[in-house]
Amino acid sequence: MESVHRDRAIQLFELGRIKDAIDYFKKAITEDHEDLTSKFYLAICYLNEKQLDEAESIAESLLHDSPNDANVFYLKAKIKLQQDNFSESRKFIDMAIAINPYDADLFGLKAGLLLQKKKFEEGLESVNEGLKIDAKNAYCLNLRAQILTKLNRIPEADQTVEDILYDNPEDSYSHANVGWVELENGNHKKALEHFRQALQFDPNFEYAREGMTTALKSKNPIYRWYLKYSFWMAKQSSKNQWVFIIGLYIAYRVAVSLLDSAGLSYVAIPLIVAYLLFALGGWIMEPLSNTILNFDKYGKFLLNKNEKISGFVFGGLALLGLISITLFYAFGIQYGLTLGIAFICALIPLPGALLIQKKKPRVLGIAYGCTMILVAFIGPLFTTLLFTQLIIFMMMVAYTWIGNIGK
Repeated sequence: MESVHRDRAIQLFELGRIKDAIDYFKKAITEDHEDLTSKFYLAICYLNEKQLDEAESIAESLLHDSPNDANVFYLKAKIKLQQDNFSESRKFIDMAIAINPYDADLFGLKAGLLLQKKKFEEGLESVNEGLKIDAKNAYCLNLRAQILTKLNRIPEADQTVEDILYDNPEDSYSHANVGWVELENGNHKKALEHFRQALQFDPNFEYAREGMTTALKSKNPIYRWYLKYSFWMAKQSSKNQWVFIIGLYIAYRVAVSLLDSAGLSYVAIPLIVAYLLFALGGWIMEPLSNTILNFDKYGKFLLNKNEKISGFVFGGLALLGLISITLFYAFGIQYGLTLGIAFICALIPLPGALLIQKKKPRVLGIAYGCTMILVAFIGPLFTTLLFTQLIIFMMMVAYTWIGNIGK
């Protein structure tokens, strides 16, 4: 049955005007309750708008009406993936492929799912299956480049990147994806160029904007080191990550003990600083780099509101901490040390919390950081400065454990 509203909705959908398209799809469904095409598109719209409950409700209805439609199972897999339910997503995409084993996009979604679960070899098999069906499938090619990079098969990844750009020279997603691959390979200059081109084709492309921001941050050698470490850790399984972290801690403790027993305690200080940077890098590196970008001629325009505030808060706390510690050492003001410890320790929860999207951990981090500073102000009224400093330090250590709750 022809529908003016459905045709208009599909036009708006293809133009990326998702919210406008939703209204027209609803009108089309009101006209014809059996309009499965409009229902399918409406579910995709809700999925794009992160309205997952609405998308799932429609997908369930479609599954009831069309129990053997691979596209509906594909839709269900995408919804479950957005809900971080990997096992259900895997189940639905396998069912979609069983029904229609000739659609490259289905294999692409499965490969993307396996990539997120760090099953790189399985992901590569899936994406290669998709490319056997359609050798030019941009979705599969982009995923193949990412997976080959994770597997350290750099020459093959580079060849895939060339294939992507040859077939899609003006595609913003391809350029953004290639930018991330180059960034992971340590080529931040090439990455910047690809992100620039992606934003030239689509100025509102968030994936490319994030990449451009990260590439600019990586100009800083400390952040570049941290980024390389983050990419490396992201390749490891959860088990290997813990083995590495615990092994490093044991090596650090043994090294410090040996240096102490040899009367070379002063040599241990750089080791302790390096270990603290490693241990706390995940908490401070993003806010620190935002502080730097806030004063960068071009970089400041790439930061969103929360990133800018996070950078200013980090810089402000660090400055107040240095001033307070200077007051202690230069003028012997004992309270300066307590304030300095509070401002420096608050760098762990407070600036990073401003970057968290979820409400609960965001509020927890902000409240926690403010409480640490409050303790520095009112603690000496009830106890000694030394005990106040100890409480603040222990609060910082505790946050590195509880701060991940709900993230």
